[in-house]
Amino acid sequence: MREFFIKGLNLIGIAYNDAQVDKLVAFYEELSIWNKKTGFIKAEKESLVIKHFFDSLAGAPLLSKMNFNTIADIGTGAGFPGIPLSIFFPNKMFTLIERSGKKTAFLNNCKLLFSLDNIQIEESELENIKDLYDAVTFRAFRDFVEYHKEIARIVNPKGFLFSYKGKKAEIEAEMQEAGIKLFKIEKIAVPFLDEERHIVITEKENIY
Repeated sequence: MREFFIKGLNLIGIAYNDAQVDKLVAFYEELSIWNKKTGFIKAEKESLVIKHFFDSLAGAPLLSKMNFNTIADIGTGAGFPGIPLSIFFPNKMFTLIERSGKKTAFLNNCKLLFSLDNIQIEESELENIKDLYDAVTFRAFRDFVEYHKEIARIVNPKGFLFSYKGKKAEIEAEMQEAGIKLFKIEKIAVPFLDEERHIVITEKENIY
């Protein structure tokens, strides 16, 4: 699986070292063990890597161009996109927010096992989060139209949302329904995935 990870990283265009690849592989192996017992994610082997690891990391080149020091991953689940991104942004602080106790137990286990020193884990509903972050990211979190203002509430005034989304037409319709007029849609290519994927970057000041 290590060589498969390296192929994907090369296709995405991420600079990496052996230690970072080691952490990705170790995280994958630990998740695979837990997944058999918990069913956190309905994917395994290469499919798990493509749909979750590579999908998360496909946004890294864009994120590297953004100005932030702290970022919250809301509804992180088993740690996506937060943990893969944190491995490649060691100087940024990631807060993984998840309401499920079983999933936060897994996340805390991974933090200790793999010395993920730049992440912290919050077992909480979004509504109970009081801290503010430079950025918020998520892949699948509730209904965006209904919750976009609550999501933006925890973003610093000059911060932004970094949302993983699918089809461009659906994104545009969602934003129109939410009443958000200014945003950027950036196409990303996920290695070995034949699906339309985009990152939506929305400045907080354009949400209210």
